[in-house]
Amino acid sequence: MDKVPFSVYDFFAYLSSGSILLVTFDYVFGFGLLSQEKVAPLFAVFLVVLAYVSGHIAAHFSGALLENVVIVRVLKRPNAVLLGEPPRRGFAWMFKSYYRPLPAETIQRIEQQLEARGVKMAVDSREAIFLHAYAVVTANAERQQRLDAFRNQYGFHRNMCFAFAVSAVAILAAHFMGYHPVRYRWAILSAVVSVTLFYRYLTFFRQFSYELFLRYAEWPSQRETR
Repeated sequence: MDKVPFSVYDFFAYLSSGSILLVTFDYVFGFGLLSQEKVAPLFAVFLVVLAYVSGHIAAHFSGALLENVVIVRVLKRPNAVLLGEPPRRGFAWMFKSYYRPLPAETIQRIEQQLEARGVKMAVDSREAIFLHAYAVVTANAERQQRLDAFRNQYGFHRNMCFAFAVSAVAILAAHFMGYHPVRYRWAILSAVVSVTLFYRYLTFFRQFSYELFLRYAEWPSQRETR
């Protein structure tokens, strides 16, 4: 084979989070699968595939929980916040950087771009503006790659945040149920790492929209390219 079948994103976003879940459940249930001194090649391939599949499962549930629930229903999408939508009450002090909007001049420049392109869209149609800007900016392959880099980053941190959160809950449950002797400190450590990764996830998630709007605001309009 000329290429490794996994991309960089596959390794960091899927295999990494899947490996965390695999190690956790091996530790919680005391299977001892990963503590063997010698691992047969076929079994090693099985573990990689299992970690990869587990990573996809983590990605599915992390997207459903963190993006569709925590972001949409609790914190608000970064594209809405960047375009001036006020933050949720009680969260502004916890996520100051996340709730920082674009400068008023940049938002005005975005409105001018919409007008120059003949796009009639109210400023409160923030999701529609985001989709329009994405279609324009990603027509350039270089900008598409840069946005993909931010998307891969926030996808990685989202998946890892979820994996460590599940690990913390699983270890905590095993500790109190006494199913298998586990150390309580690993649950605390997993929870701390999960919270830290959540903040990193918000950083890159916001930066994805920030980069998009910034490029769109200064993108040559159709009138300027004629």
